[in-house]
Amino acid sequence: MIFMVFFPLSVMFLFLNSAYLVTWGVFQVNSTIFEFSLILDFVSLFFGSVVVFISFCVMLFSESYMEGEQYCSRFNWLVVLFVLSMNFMIFIPNLMAVLLGWDGLGLISFCLVIYYPNFKSFNAGMLTALTNRVGDAFLLICIVYMVNTGQWCFLYFSAEDVSGVIALSIVIAAMTKSAQVPFSSWLPAAMAAPTPVSALVHSSTLVTAGVFLLIRFFPLLNEVMYIKSLLFFVGAITMFMAGLCAMFELDMKKIIALSTLSQLGVMILSLGLGMMQLALFHLLTHALFKALFFICAGSMIHVYGDNQDLRLMGSLFLYTPFSSICLSAAILALCGAPFLAGFYSKDLIIEMLLTSNFSVLSLVFMLFGTMFTVMYSVVFFYSIFWQSSNKQAFFYKSDNGNFVIFPMIFLMVGAVVGGNFFSWISFNSVSVLFLPFFLKVITLCVISFSFFFMCVILSKNWLEAKSSVLYWMYSMWFLVPVSTQGLSPNTLKVGYLYFSEIDQGWAEVFGPQGIFVLNTEGLSKLQMFQFNSVITFLWFILIFSMTLLSFFF
Repeated sequence: MIFMVFFPLSVMFLFLNSAYLVTWGVFQVNSTIFEFSLILDFVSLFFGSVVVFISFCVMLFSESYMEGEQYCSRFNWLVVLFVLSMNFMIFIPNLMAVLLGWDGLGLISFCLVIYYPNFKSFNAGMLTALTNRVGDAFLLICIVYMVNTGQWCFLYFSAEDVSGVIALSIVIAAMTKSAQVPFSSWLPAAMAAPTPVSALVHSSTLVTAGVFLLIRFFPLLNEVMYIKSLLFFVGAITMFMAGLCAMFELDMKKIIALSTLSQLGVMILSLGLGMMQLALFHLLTHALFKALFFICAGSMIHVYGDNQDLRLMGSLFLYTPFSSICLSAAILALCGAPFLAGFYSKDLIIEMLLTSNFSVLSLVFMLFGTMFTVMYSVVFFYSIFWQSSNKQAFFYKSDNGNFVIFPMIFLMVGAVVGGNFFSWISFNSVSVLFLPFFLKVITLCVISFSFFFMCVILSKNWLEAKSSVLYWMYSMWFLVPVSTQGLSPNTLKVGYLYFSEIDQGWAEVFGPQGIFVLNTEGLSKLQMFQFNSVITFLWFILIFSMTLLSFFF
């Protein structure tokens, strides 16, 4: 129902080029105003409608995926709170209220990641929560600096109000929430959550919150000199790293997580090039086909007896034809195949890059990111459909059930026609991009070359050869050990040193133990007077007499 209301309103607001800001004043302290605001414009309504649509499909799918779970009701309430926190981020342009949604996303994601009680899930949840707390701290710094303006509604800000500290705080907060380098290690670790949560998190909620915050602040960040260069560098490195590491990953869900990380790098790179509308466009199209990707993966995990290892899969099309068709549509949309959702956004970003005053480095990163996307997608496709399935003995099941079929149908419609629809209503001007023939077909040539190149490599037993690749590929360029095992020993050593030298050392000497010893010795001396010892009295008289004589002489 919310989607049916939001989506027509978003189209109307876009064509009318209008926005409504509703504000309620709560109270005022000196010159600082505490108020509650709602913003209704095409950005918030478009993204809000996509979020609730994907949430609807994920909740339908979870009825089948979570069937038989003991705490299914708790899971459903956590997902509802998760979507509510994201809507706080979308519709409220007040940083104090944004912080509630921001912290809500981090807290509820921790609860969802540790849903399955085991040691691995708890470690992944702690890594997710602690990394996101870094972004929360920088968002608090931004709020503190905004006190000088007297309010926290960033729509009222001008370029003069945004200092370098505020801009850098917003960028670092967005980098942690969207898992950009060097905060990328938590994103694959969060795959310990149930697959419906992964479909929601990696398509339209948690990881996209940072990109959405940057889109909201971009008119102000655009005025700060070094911010766009920083965004371009971070997005390019993240896209390159995630695409390269996904080619060597064997876990199905982690490959999709690294794919999400790569597409987030494309959005950040687009913002670094000044293309805010295209970043929003790719954010919407990516949400549709990535949610479909995860739901199809969740269905196949059930088919293979809750197995996620690509080496134990194969020949799936014979048993689950409908899920296979939907998965193929999601993979082709991810690769940017013509006339699917990903094609309209990614191809337009590359063409706008070619028509702008670009550097060769930006084009190289974008094309390599596109190549790696096609390569790991071909590896995924080969592992699921083309290789023989005689390596495993799991029991096959068919993809039946309305709670599985209907979400796939809804999301496949979005993945197929969503990009065309968003392109038609968002970029319906009469302007045309004129490019030379070579530049016009360069994207299609890169996609075709990558596809055939990977087909040749796969014929040489690529999956068996991957085990000999260096460790740094599997560990996301050593980000995983640096973020976990690399931090733990030094932190534990510092904690032990503090415990032994301060807490159990000097703090005890000057604290309770020292006071106890001092009181004990003082009371023992006082007891000597109470026992009427003659020697004690003689010593006291002698010391008192010597002190008195010293005052007179």
